[in-house]
Amino acid sequence: MKRTLYLALALIMVLGLTASVRPAASVKAQDEETLELYLVGLPDSALTWFNDVAFPAFEAEHPGVKMELLNGTWADFYTTVAGWITTGEGPDIVYLGSEHAATFCDLLSDLDPLLADWDGLDAFLPAALDTVTCDGHMRGMPLLMSPRPIFYRTDLTADPANFVAPLTFADALQFVKDNTVVENGAVSKQGFIDIGGQLFDDQEFIAYIWSAGGELYNEDGTSTFDSPETAEALQYMYDRRRVVLPTEDTAGLPPIEGTPLGSGLIVSGIFPMWNVPPLDDAVWENVAIAPYPAGANGQPLIQVFIDWLSVPSYVENKELAVEFLKFITTQENALALSDVAGFTPVRQDAWETIKANSPGWTTLLDLAVDYGRAYSDIRAAAELRP
Repeated sequence: MKRTLYLALALIMVLGLTASVRPAASVKAQDEETLELYLVGLPDSALTWFNDVAFPAFEAEHPGVKMELLNGTWADFYTTVAGWITTGEGPDIVYLGSEHAATFCDLLSDLDPLLADWDGLDAFLPAALDTVTCDGHMRGMPLLMSPRPIFYRTDLTADPANFVAPLTFADALQFVKDNTVVENGAVSKQGFIDIGGQLFDDQEFIAYIWSAGGELYNEDGTSTFDSPETAEALQYMYDRRRVVLPTEDTAGLPPIEGTPLGSGLIVSGIFPMWNVPPLDDAVWENVAIAPYPAGANGQPLIQVFIDWLSVPSYVENKELAVEFLKFITTQENALALSDVAGFTPVRQDAWETIKANSPGWTTLLDLAVDYGRAYSDIRAAAELRP
């Protein structure tokens, strides 16, 4: 009888202890907040850095917060992101490309009130802040950038000693003529190659509309694709193509091994920084960097592509999301992310470290300040792309 009583008392004590533990666990679960970050198109090295370095550091500064990473691709970007933003349910922070502020403007949070007292914005390249601004309000924070100038192999030009980068459509067309060699119906040396190698790139076309002095839209939002500046840009690109490929039956260069700039077959071209020789390569002693040429009434420019992080309107805890944006864009994290992602920081106070490693970076970044125009306000980008 006593043994039965002892067992009953023990069971009551265990149940009491269990009951006292369960509420604490429930409170902890309720207090923990998850912040979801959606990234797209970054290399595995960058994703590992977010998971293993950035997230733990932010969580340590914000006890009770759990970071989670969602990774996507540009192939399914529009379907995925449009679904989240239009239905009002998805990640707290969404990675966007340079042209997407206009596309999703009305569905993103106005972050001006949450950034008004933050003095960190002064460090950012103005073109980067312009990219994330829509209807006069910041919709996110710039994260990475990729200036896209024209590179010239001066040692391969027809007259290396007197090389001067062409800054007008007319001079650029003459440069390509002087430095393209077509023999036996095939190109053996190419005066210019674009980023896709097809001699007509839609992003470059937009840049030439701008450098011709035009814009993409009228004040009422209608297209200006029938403007004289658009015609001038298109004519320049067509004439340049006919220089390189006199007929559509002209064979192009054979496949290039390594980078185009280092191949010895390309005299000038537009390349992302991940598709050029390492900046300590000897080839850079003979490389000049310059802006895009301009039309008769325009100005030379360099396209600057800005990838950024936005906070959709449906997010409940916008304050916490903005705290992460401030954290991930610090000078220290900007340099770390540059190392693992291969892109350029948008913070100008992070540039001194990069410039110290290469004169090429110094030239590129200084030109981005003087000539940079953000690839932004590209409305209905999904329809424009084809």
